[in-house]
Amino acid sequence: MMMISLPCRNTFLRTFSLYHSAPAITVAAAAAAYTTTTLQDIATNHKPGIAKVVLKKGKTQLFRDGSPMVYSGAVDRIIGRPPPKTGDIVLVADGTEKPIGWGLYNSVSMFCVRLMQLEDEAARDPSYALDMDRLLETRIGAAIDLRKALGLPSAHTNAYRLVNSEGDRLSGLIVDVFGELAVIASSAAWVEKYRQEIESYISRINEINHIKWRPSADILKEEGLELTDLDDSVASPSLQTVKVENILLHFGTNSTLTYSWKLLDLNGLTIFPGL
Repeated sequence: MMMISLPCRNTFLRTFSLYHSAPAITVAAAAAAYTTTTLQDIATNHKPGIAKVVLKKGKTQLFRDGSPMVYSGAVDRIIGRPPPKTGDIVLVADGTEKPIGWGLYNSVSMFCVRLMQLEDEAARDPSYALDMDRLLETRIGAAIDLRKALGLPSAHTNAYRLVNSEGDRLSGLIVDVFGELAVIASSAAWVEKYRQEIESYISRINEINHIKWRPSADILKEEGLELTDLDDSVASPSLQTVKVENILLHFGTNSTLTYSWKLLDLNGLTIFPGL
């Protein structure tokens, strides 16, 4: 240890203890801060360039732990020219500008980024990093496999939720299946942007012959989309009635109630029991 005395403004002396190991620690910390990541490497070669949303100090861990929606109050600054537009892919980074994940940006919503993949996931499997088409294929495929593992659809019911928004890591997207009909509920601007891709993947499911797209107008308005921007068309206008054999409603852990339903009136998607 060496002792250094430095003059203070008021002519008194302050004594500081400096350890010889301090420079080495500083160098190591600096090196760690500037280590490249899988997402950074991929983004470097991405055309067009990808903007970076930098989080405020102390906000990073929340999103590393899995919170999927980055709220505007957690954002310190956005790096990128021109600035990102709603629906654009962006990197989400910590205060040192090191990416922790990537997602889809919204310039209007209180949730300015919906995270799609974290850095450690991209490091393990970079096949769909910064690629929404591949990510949708992967996540919807995983949702289908999970329902099959749960026995859905089954001899007892052909009505179930195929994609459950954040539960299937597709924040803002819900897909309910009623027999041969898939009802896709959209509550995020990115879902509207990728409507064609989503419908394409859902239509590949063997049991699905009809698709109904249902935008949540009030929520999408908060996402920056006006009613005139939304196309609430029915993909299969010839479909009038869907027979839903059984819907299983679970309350608690052991109680199961079974009802017979028919699904009528696709314009309003009204369900009438007992018909």
